[in-house]
Amino acid sequence: MDLDSAVQSRPRAEFRVRPWLIVPAGLAVGLLGGTYSYLLQRWMRNGQVYEPIEDYAWVVSFNLVAWVAWFGLIAAALWVGQRVRITRANAWRSVPLHLAFGIVFGLVNGVFVGCLRHFVFWLSGFLAMPDGASVTLLMSIQRELLTTFENQVLIYGGVIAMSHVIEFNRTLQDQELQHSRLQARLVEAQLESLQRQLQPHFLFNTLHAIATLVHRDPDTAEAMIVRLGELLRAVFRSDAQQEVPLAQEVQLLEQYIDIQRMRFGAGLKTEIDVDDDVLGVPVPVLLLQPLVENAIKHGFPGPAREGVIRIQASRDGDRVTITVSDNGRGLHACAPSVAGEGVGLRNTRARLEHLYADAHTLAWDAPPEGGFTVTITLPHAASSDVADATWRASA
Repeated sequence: MDLDSAVQSRPRAEFRVRPWLIVPAGLAVGLLGGTYSYLLQRWMRNGQVYEPIEDYAWVVSFNLVAWVAWFGLIAAALWVGQRVRITRANAWRSVPLHLAFGIVFGLVNGVFVGCLRHFVFWLSGFLAMPDGASVTLLMSIQRELLTTFENQVLIYGGVIAMSHVIEFNRTLQDQELQHSRLQARLVEAQLESLQRQLQPHFLFNTLHAIATLVHRDPDTAEAMIVRLGELLRAVFRSDAQQEVPLAQEVQLLEQYIDIQRMRFGAGLKTEIDVDDDVLGVPVPVLLLQPLVENAIKHGFPGPAREGVIRIQASRDGDRVTITVSDNGRGLHACAPSVAGEGVGLRNTRARLEHLYADAHTLAWDAPPEGGFTVTITLPHAASSDVADATWRASA
């Protein structure tokens, strides 16, 4: 999978004020709140209901209208909170503004509910107080403001704080997503750079081998040029990908080995043993070629180049083990300047670290008696059937 595509596929949380939810939310809460208010009053006042009047239908109707209006005010507060942001730079201006909006929020809610309560009382004919005095509209509004105003201002402040938290979280998500995209592009750029290092290294070494045969064996040199062209076409066809199925990587390796056999003759033998159930495992393109090139270059010095190189790949649970080994002279017989990890092995290690992080291992072994072995383990993450079809289609 492309790294940037993987990052872009991550879900992003969104929060939006949906006006169409105001009415159904208000009706649902109003029905529950009205029922609760009616039952609570009957329980606390020995079966009598005073707020707003004694009939259940009136209590619920009052709560339905009041809650729908309240949710409308909450939506308006969220709208204000999204447009008047409190920051360190504008706090001297935005905080007083929100304080003023909070006061307006409390006043509007108190006046509306007071008028609604008075209207319900008037419809029901219940405008008389227990002492016989009449209830005026101003008294209803005053009573509502005295009992709910400060609570509504605090609710407005809580709504504004919540909208700021949501926006802050959204900003953090955007920044994290942008950072992840930049990181993915950086990793891709580093991988492409490492891959570009391999291609000239491989190409120059092969051209040097051809140059040594041009005058001594023109026919073989010409055949090597033809095979090199075929190999380069296959390599550059995979250039847009960081990973290819192991089957395709083995095919590229076989083309490279054919070129080397033309140069060194029958003395260079290779054994490739790849299990069928790992043919579809994605591996870095040109993973095997630099390891085999190192084996040829450092394991078998001299013109004869007698020796065997073995490439093995098998599955072990959810892991795939790939081994490249030779029976050459080994690391201990190499010159001091050659001992240690060369360009090919360092490049391979770096590419694996970029692609798989801690999900891979790379180790090499050089016993005193000779030979050199590189062992790589990777996650098993593909279908061998799909990969085999891809390999055969590209062959």
